[in-house]
Amino acid sequence: MSEPREPSQDATLLFCPFCGEAFEGRRECPEHELALLPIDDLPRRAEGALDEVRVFADPRLGRGPLMLGAVLVLIGFVAPFARSRGIEASALEAAVDGAVNLWLTPGAAIVLLWIPWKRRTRSAMHAARAAVLGLAVSGVLPLVYTTRRIGVMAEASHANVEWRWGLWLMAAGLVVCAMSSAGFGGRHRADVQAAPESDGLKM
Repeated sequence: MSEPREPSQDATLLFCPFCGEAFEGRRECPEHELALLPIDDLPRRAEGALDEVRVFADPRLGRGPLMLGAVLVLIGFVAPFARSRGIEASALEAAVDGAVNLWLTPGAAIVLLWIPWKRRTRSAMHAARAAVLGLAVSGVLPLVYTTRRIGVMAEASHANVEWRWGLWLMAAGLVVCAMSSAGFGGRHRADVQAAPESDGLKM
């Protein structure tokens, strides 16, 4: 009686990095003409991609720039805003003293923070991109109106106005929020799923 044959190396189960189909006794996928790999060497599949965050402060999925921009706006609101004739005031003080439209800027920033607080999934964040952009733009408009109005009043009274860093910090924060709207929620699921397949084709 002949002895049982040792399993050859060709009988090892290997997988196609593109379609994931298993083959025995082959070195190349017959359909995609790609070198087959052991299961441990397969590229990471899209199912492992992040689709939801649990913590509000999690900066992933494009949340970090949006939250950073909104915080910068709130800091700028209480920072020095304008200086004239030796008197310096913050945007908060200007809003209390009568420039009530300035309240819209921190209001927009608070809503911009509320959006990532309520929306934790990739799809929900994608749906809020237009709202993020709209809020960022609406936060800029009161700054433009107020600075123009103060400038006209100062010119009428022959006074000089020096715009302080709080104004520029708010403007920068709103620009960051507007730019982050396109990436809020990260890439679409279909794009994430296509990335591992592209990596497999390059191997």
